[in-house]
Amino acid sequence: MTELRTRPPVAFPSIPAALSHWARERPDATAYTFVGTELAVEHTVGYRELERSAQKVAVYLQRTARPGDRVLLLFPPGLDYLTVFLGCLYSGVVAVPLYAPRPGAKLDRIAAVAESCRPTHVLTTDQLAEKLGETFLPEDVAGGPGVHTVEAMLTSDHELFRPVELAAGDLAFLQYTSGSTGRPKGVMVSHGNLVENETAITAGFGVRTDDVILSWLPMYHDMGLIGTALLPLFYGIPAVLLNTFAFVHDPMIWPTAIARFGATCSGGPNFAYQLLVDRYDPARLTGVDLSSWRVAFNGAEPVSEQTLRSFAARYAEHGFHADALYPCYGLAEATLFVSGAQPGAGHRTGLFDRGALEKGRLQAAAEGSANAVAIVSSGAAALGTTVVIRGEDGTSLPDDAVGEICVHGPSVAQGYWGEPVASEGTFRARVTGHQGTFLRTGDLGAVQDGQLYPVGRSKDLIIVAGRNFYPHDIESVGSLDSPYLRRGAAAAFQPDPGERDVVLVLETTRDGVAALRADEETAHALAERVRREVAAGCDVHLSDVVLVFPGSLPKTSSGKIRRAETRQRHLDGTLRLVLRPRPAPVGTPSVEPNTGRETLRDTLGRLAAAHLGYEPTPEDHKQPLAALGLDSLKLVTLKGGAERLLERPVDAGLFYGDRSLAEIAEELAATPVPATSPTTPSTGTPGDGTGTHPASEGQVQLAFHDELHPEDTANILPTALRVARRLDPDRLRAAVASALTRHPALRTTLGPLGTGTQVVHDSLPLDFQLREQESEDPQEARRFLEDVAHRRFPLTSGPLVRAAAVLTPTSTLLLLACHHVVVDYWSLRIVMAEILADVLGVDDTPAPAPAPGVGAIEWAGAQKAVLDSETAKTHLTALTERWHPLRDQLLLPQALPARRRRNPAAVVDFDVDAATTRQVHDHGRARGHTPFVLLAAAYLRALHRVTGHHQIVIGTPHHGRSDWRYAETVGYLVNMLPLLGDFREGDALDELAERTWRELRTVLDTAHIPLSRLIRALAPERHGQHPLFQATLTFQQSAGGWLDDGFAIPWSGCRQTYGGVELEAYDLPPRDVSFAFSLYGTCHGDRLVFRLQYQRELVAAGEAARVCEEFRAGLRELIALPQT
Repeated sequence: MTELRTRPPVAFPSIPAALSHWARERPDATAYTFVGTELAVEHTVGYRELERSAQKVAVYLQRTARPGDRVLLLFPPGLDYLTVFLGCLYSGVVAVPLYAPRPGAKLDRIAAVAESCRPTHVLTTDQLAEKLGETFLPEDVAGGPGVHTVEAMLTSDHELFRPVELAAGDLAFLQYTSGSTGRPKGVMVSHGNLVENETAITAGFGVRTDDVILSWLPMYHDMGLIGTALLPLFYGIPAVLLNTFAFVHDPMIWPTAIARFGATCSGGPNFAYQLLVDRYDPARLTGVDLSSWRVAFNGAEPVSEQTLRSFAARYAEHGFHADALYPCYGLAEATLFVSGAQPGAGHRTGLFDRGALEKGRLQAAAEGSANAVAIVSSGAAALGTTVVIRGEDGTSLPDDAVGEICVHGPSVAQGYWGEPVASEGTFRARVTGHQGTFLRTGDLGAVQDGQLYPVGRSKDLIIVAGRNFYPHDIESVGSLDSPYLRRGAAAAFQPDPGERDVVLVLETTRDGVAALRADEETAHALAERVRREVAAGCDVHLSDVVLVFPGSLPKTSSGKIRRAETRQRHLDGTLRLVLRPRPAPVGTPSVEPNTGRETLRDTLGRLAAAHLGYEPTPEDHKQPLAALGLDSLKLVTLKGGAERLLERPVDAGLFYGDRSLAEIAEELAATPVPATSPTTPSTGTPGDGTGTHPASEGQVQLAFHDELHPEDTANILPTALRVARRLDPDRLRAAVASALTRHPALRTTLGPLGTGTQVVHDSLPLDFQLREQESEDPQEARRFLEDVAHRRFPLTSGPLVRAAAVLTPTSTLLLLACHHVVVDYWSLRIVMAEILADVLGVDDTPAPAPAPGVGAIEWAGAQKAVLDSETAKTHLTALTERWHPLRDQLLLPQALPARRRRNPAAVVDFDVDAATTRQVHDHGRARGHTPFVLLAAAYLRALHRVTGHHQIVIGTPHHGRSDWRYAETVGYLVNMLPLLGDFREGDALDELAERTWRELRTVLDTAHIPLSRLIRALAPERHGQHPLFQATLTFQQSAGGWLDDGFAIPWSGCRQTYGGVELEAYDLPPRDVSFAFSLYGTCHGDRLVFRLQYQRELVAAGEAARVCEEFRAGLRELIALPQT
């Protein structure tokens, strides 16, 4: 099988020569466009700029290294990686690209590669250099390599670049395979190999001058580096490089990006196409046109006919042509590309008889045969490449015969670094009937009609997501030093070579059989430890760990374990099992638990049942929590239950709604108990906290607001309700007094302005006002309650809590009003629940008691400790950089005096019908997020349409109770988080909800940084309005409290019976409001209810009404999108 390709018109002796050519010919043309999350262009680079940067790196390396020296490259994907790699090529040193280590990951692989290639230098970034140090290098290597950062290389003094003469046989880089963790193999790729393979790919793809390459593939992998990063540079066409991790998080950005940037050539392994099939979302593809995509290459792992067919069918309606599908075959040992389809001809699939295939022949299956096997052709041999099929005796096999695929040509690499024996056997094999030497790929296949049909892999090689793993690695790492396991008696394999599952079978010792059978939990723990070690050491997640009796594994006469036969016995169920430990949850690596995984899963299920109203089924355990209908605050409550169980804080990101109960249990079990963190209160077990203490950042900010607006009442939180019974006034007074005694926050005042302190008193006067009426006079009662509710509080003398009641013969109007510096809505829920429970004599109230020993004072102290940490300072710096461009934006650019005495409020009340409300919840569940995401998306777009701004920032409150110990703390713990809606590319709704969800996740990750700190760092202009944002969105929920959510929006008229007594919400509209627009909402019964508060001196009534209408219209349009 020889190539029938046409050599392309461009020809260069090396990649640096190609870059320098294009830098002369078209210096300012864009070579690369780097795209981040949400398809935002992060930066572009032209040929001349790239050449200059690469040559700066080369000059630096010429001063510090010699041609042929090996240098490790440790970079995240991006321009720095590409620049440094090219600099290595220019200077003649040998680049050794590796995965940039993840935080907390083991560095064994880096150390093993360093031991193999003996690098003289390590090239990385400032940030990674600080984290790595030199501890990852073997002791006898660590003294040699110097660690150099790209920042230093690009900014140091540079003399003129002295070109290095690069011969075709000179090494360009080492591509390390996923070989043995003790002895990884480095494929030696020469400059000539690179040029020949790029030429072959160019011919194979039929690359044209008007092509645009787009890739999400990591550049430290051969397909990403050679096939998509260097290819466009070689041919002189533009490339668009997506953030790899953005694709991993959201695969749908791939087709969206192809349409956005007009890409013509793009591809990846088969699993990537399957992801696009599995996550197909037509709503997100509205308006997406894929007709430009003419080469959709698919390689690096077995290509599935089903995947290709499904992909073509799904994406046809978006302009994708099935004839663009381009299956191909390649491997690192051949630089990359070996064979590929004819561009524009689509893929060819053969239907072969399974029986004949098992005997080593390709034979067409009878039409309609149930015994047919579909095998996708990988096309014809690449330009300059010869592919032959070799039999076990070394002879060349005829067409249709299955044997080992062997490759000859100028792209075949030079061998394995430092492995002359392995290189001789793999790279310089002989095939009878053919001249020259051949690369033995270890893959099985056959040729028919000039087409290569890979039919499998060598009996041992494991391929997962396009990456090769060797069974010995997994077996070696998984054979723990345990009295229950026999060393060296293990077999790793894939039950189905087309899937990702990997099984490890381990023989136990004779003593281990009895011990493990007697104690299943010990066996389960052992299996989990095996999973943890394999995941950490090999980056392989085992789907099953099987423990078998001693001597159960079949072996050859020389004592080698027969993996293929072990796999077959596993599939047949004939292995002698000690027992089969529980399989790992799908998609999550297994690691050593601190708490039993099953216990966690069961407990989380019971906690969730309290909110769901039923016990979750096994299938429910696999669904995202938001898909089960758990809203934001219920998720917080669930998180608190998990923290109580573990008696430690857990990652808030697990409870954003997009994880399942099974995934959370797995993650919690995997997380070791942390040492004391800055968020842990260090005050010991406090008493009542009396005395002077630091105020929280939020309290200081509220005090400053009150100073600027001396008549404003926006920071007073009143809550009122009607009780359909005349309450005992003495009992009512006692209940209010008891609440003040129980919660130090209610006995707190602030220190003088500027001191940043708060004072907890032993006691404060009880401000309780009572009015009795013989008959109910609504107007008189309202005037009385409004006077009490809106009367300003003296922040430094207090009290900052007051209560009032209007008693009639048949009812009681009860009011509780507090200043925001001592409570938030969460706190009001707790306090009102306790007062009513005391007054009504209800002992079985489900309102939880406050957690002992941690209150608002401890929370403020913990906040200070967090903010003093280096992590918080880093987060603040990043936030400042992010929000700086928007710091002075005004929704309504009307200057107002900074010292207005008050900000009078007006309101618009509206609701959303039951059908729309139900669809909002259903839509969120289907997409795996809470209803708040849709509400935020609709509100952002409404403000965009009303104000005309293309970047809208709103504030939304975060509860401040990420640590379970503060779940029932009464105090002001809330932090306002800025949330961005970016409409610079239009306000279409197809991606808006997903963008909003990603944005919300981003801001939640830094919810511990107070808004006041961010504002100070931004130093915005004083314009009389709130800095950064002038609109807020608050969705009130009871978080499992016994009061219906409708009480949060009192105009709803919410009614509820408790303890045999009817309660009804009582509306006291706000007198003042802090922001231009503040939208409050909740779910009452079967409908969503809202109140828009707005500053009537700044916002016209018509403008406010239009915001509400646009908001409702946005909701209706969002829910009309397909639910995927």
